[in-house]
Amino acid sequence: MAVGMKIIPDSSFDPETLSLLSGAFENAWRRVQVSGNRLARPGYANVMREVMAKHILYLAHHGERDEAELSNSAVRFFTTNYKA
Repeated sequence: MAVGMKIIPDSSFDPETLSLLSGAFENAWRRVQVSGNRLARPGYANVMREVMAKHILYLAHHGERDEAELSNSAVRFFTTNYKA
């Protein structure tokens, strides 16, 4: 996701897709937490979780529905752009 890229506000997803997105997000965040990345600590966690969620939503808005790919991409995006 490029800097400045915004999620389209009128995007909506069916319940099955929401469940898939939630699973991808939780898996990705758990992986960041166990990695020991300091940005997963409480002082940074809310902002970093939002960044990760927006990345997943961006991919989903553009058609990605593979839970593993969504999760892997979110972790890659996080670790590439937010060094700790």
